[in-house]
Amino acid sequence: MHVSLVPVLVVLGLCTGPWYCSSALAQDQSIETRVKRNVEALKDEKSVVMRAGAAKALGNIGRDASDCTPALAEALLKDKHPMVRAQAAKALGKINNGDKAGARALSEALWYDKSTEVRKNAIWALGEIGDKSPDTIEGLSAALRNKDPEVGISAAKALSKIGTGSQTAIYYLCDALLHATNPQVRVNAALTLGNMGPRARDATTILAKALEDEDSDVRLAAAQALGSIGREALDAASALSKARRDPDMRVRKQAKESLMDIARGGR
Repeated sequence: MHVSLVPVLVVLGLCTGPWYCSSALAQDQSIETRVKRNVEALKDEKSVVMRAGAAKALGNIGRDASDCTPALAEALLKDKHPMVRAQAAKALGKINNGDKAGARALSEALWYDKSTEVRKNAIWALGEIGDKSPDTIEGLSAALRNKDPEVGISAAKALSKIGTGSQTAIYYLCDALLHATNPQVRVNAALTLGNMGPRARDATTILAKALEDEDSDVRLAAAQALGSIGREALDAASALSKARRDPDMRVRKQAKESLMDIARGGR
């Protein structure tokens, strides 16, 4: 077996012989050597599995592999196989070195890649990086309405992690809260608005309306969000008072707590 392929094969579980485990060959190699060999495999290896394994190995190295960000960005945008692109996206999120070229590549993949798995990994990575560029925020916001609910859920989580209070994000989160067919997407949209705190005050009316959602988890999330917005959500006091008679005990309890939070001026 060629030594340069060892790190890749181990990552993929294809190299499990006792000779490898006992010698810890990969660990004996310097990080610089491991990065170099995996970048070479990512660029030149004909095997899809090897290229994907190389990308995954670079991600597992973490920030010590920061110099390989351009290679991963190129693989994300140009590799013909979605397995490789998906692993490249995830690796960029794991390395998370704040490189703008990596964030731009992830944002582009979010907008244009045809693979759901690649887009999901790009969304996750953007959340890890915390990129707040307009393209990223708009892309994540638009992804909330994706026909695949898993993409929408991932986008809401990423926006929550980034912590943006942009009007674009608030608009799309409100749209998802009102119109997403999957209740978990609506739940995450409400919670993400709540995580923005007072910056999401413009969402108060929509969150108040969500207190009448047919799904009790959505109603609970909306009540929590209004409490997190605090005094800026005063206009929702009437809806929260009504929610104290909700059929779900969790919602009733949360509505009472949120009313107190609003009276105190937030959590």
